[in-house]
Amino acid sequence: MTADAWEILFRKAMAWRLEREQRLRNQDEIGRLFAGHSDGGNGVIVDAFGPLVVLTIYNLQLVSSALEILKGLRRSFGSDERFFIAKVRSQQGGFEFIDPDRVLGRHWIAREDNCLFEVRADDKNDFGLFPDARPARLALRTLIQPDSRLLNLFSYTCGFSIVACKQGVHSAVNVDASSEMLTWGKRNAALNQVDFAVVPEMVQKYLARLLRRVGEGKIVAPDVWICDPPAFGVGRGQTRVLKHFWGDFWHAVNVLKPRALLVLRNDRVGHRFDDQLALAVEANVGAGYEVQPVDFAPSPSLCYEGKDGFYKLNESLILLKR
Repeated sequence: MTADAWEILFRKAMAWRLEREQRLRNQDEIGRLFAGHSDGGNGVIVDAFGPLVVLTIYNLQLVSSALEILKGLRRSFGSDERFFIAKVRSQQGGFEFIDPDRVLGRHWIAREDNCLFEVRADDKNDFGLFPDARPARLALRTLIQPDSRLLNLFSYTCGFSIVACKQGVHSAVNVDASSEMLTWGKRNAALNQVDFAVVPEMVQKYLARLLRRVGEGKIVAPDVWICDPPAFGVGRGQTRVLKHFWGDFWHAVNVLKPRALLVLRNDRVGHRFDDQLALAVEANVGAGYEVQPVDFAPSPSLCYEGKDGFYKLNESLILLKR
């Protein structure tokens, strides 16, 4: 496909999207503009992070054309004052960046709905929020009550907790192994004039301590849990982040019995079939929870059907209520 053909494809897809999701017309919004297979471009994703537009290419057959595709994307925006960068899958398995606007290392303030986020062009830590998880953040709003205590596992930059705090949650705890990401999350909290706790620790260790402290009567168990593990279970051997996580997680759920769970699973090692998470839920906590579908209608820009041959989005998103 030529750069001109990509430009036409981008224009059509984004016109369709902007018609159905009016908020994305604002230049400061965060959202998915082009969603791979569902928009006619397997392995090609376009996200807006305020003024920063990110082209991500997972399809190795398109790598040699990445710069031309990026040019076609730029032209499809017309006269908008935007910055563009391409994140391209490499033959070695990592990513390379095409950065004609020299945006790597820069940061902006952008919003998703009524929440503000610091977004960065960061070649190691992505951009600060995952647009494809917006349905989960919308679903979280329906779970929050004034007395809710949120536990945000694998919190990254604390996006779920920002939403919960703006919704009026009683308290929120964010657990992530990266203190850098939690510091980023604290900056997000300051932007929104809210606050929450951060715990720089491996989630498995935190869950073990949580079980012990609740059992000793020292703290109250959180009643709403978010669990969004990383796409790749990093590490080696017994220290691999996700090697034993799910067993530990379901054990903690069965003991502490949170009122609601919002679980996303997109790890490439453990998640190979669309229904695997649903099967795991049924096997581990099926008797105690009602599985409820998440309504994607408020966020039509997302590709959740999992048909893209090069990148499977968060197609496993399950809401559980007791």
